[in-house]
Amino acid sequence: MKKLFIILSMGLMFSAQAKNIKQLDTIYANSTMTMALFFPSDIKQGITGSDNFVFTYNREKEQNLGLLKAVEGINSNLLVITTDGKVYSYILKYSKHIENPNRFINASESIGDAKRILKKEVEANNNPEKSILVNDSQDLLRRSCESLLKLPEEKNIRKKEGGVILSLKNLKYHGDNVFLQFEIENKSGVRFDFDYLKILKVNGNKKRSASYQELIFEPVYIYNKPTQIVPNTKTRMVYVVRKFNLDKTEKMEVRLQELNTTRNLSLTW
Repeated sequence: MKKLFIILSMGLMFSAQAKNIKQLDTIYANSTMTMALFFPSDIKQGITGSDNFVFTYNREKEQNLGLLKAVEGINSNLLVITTDGKVYSYILKYSKHIENPNRFINASESIGDAKRILKKEVEANNNPEKSILVNDSQDLLRRSCESLLKLPEEKNIRKKEGGVILSLKNLKYHGDNVFLQFEIENKSGVRFDFDYLKILKVNGNKKRSASYQELIFEPVYIYNKPTQIVPNTKTRMVYVVRKFNLDKTEKMEVRLQELNTTRNLSLTW
C-alpha cells in the first residue's frame, strides 16, 4: 500500500504541475520538536514515503491534526487524504532547527481529488502483478522497525521480577499496523534464555473466570528477537501487530517467558 500511494502521489504531482505549474511546498521536521499540521478537514489517511519520517494522527476518532517527527536521513514526501476527498502532498526534509512547529494547511493547497487514487487502487487490486505493491513487505517492516528504534522513547511502562525488567518504550500506529518497542534488561546475575513474548488484550478479572476474556495478537513481524540476555545487559526489540483499540474495560498485557524455566513476568497498561 505504501509503495502504491507513493506511485500515485507522484502521478498526481505530475498532473497538478502540468495543469497549474504548481510546486510542492516543503515541510521540515526533526526528532526534538513535533511539527503539528492542521488540515482544513479531518484526516482519513496519511503516509510518508520514507521511514525516517513518522506521521501520526487519530485513527480512532477523525481529527484534523497530524503530527510529524523525523530522524536525519533522505528527503521524502507526505501524502494526506482528508474526509472530504481532498489530497495534499508535500516534500519532507530533515532540519536540525525549526522556526515554527505549527502549520495551518489551506484548502487551496490540495493537489487533487482522492477519487482518482481509489480508481487506480482498484485497478491495481485486479492486476496480480500490481497487487503485490499493496502488501506490506518484510523489508519495509524491517526498515520501519529500525527507524522506530532511532526515535526518542516516549513511554516507560515497566515491570521488574526476579532481577529481570520488561519495559514498553514506544507504541506507534502506522498504516494498518501497531509497532511496539520493548526492552528487556537482565540484572539477575543469571543468563535469561528467551522463550516467547506474547501480546494480549484482556477484559475482566482472572479471579472471575466467567467474565474474563483474552485475545492474543499474533505478530506480523518481529525485529531483533533475542535468544539470550546475559547478566547486566539489555536488548531492544520491536513487535508489529495489526491495529487495535481498547474499550474502557479492556487493557493490554505482555507476557515474557524464559525457556525451560518457570521464570516469567507480565506487563499491563
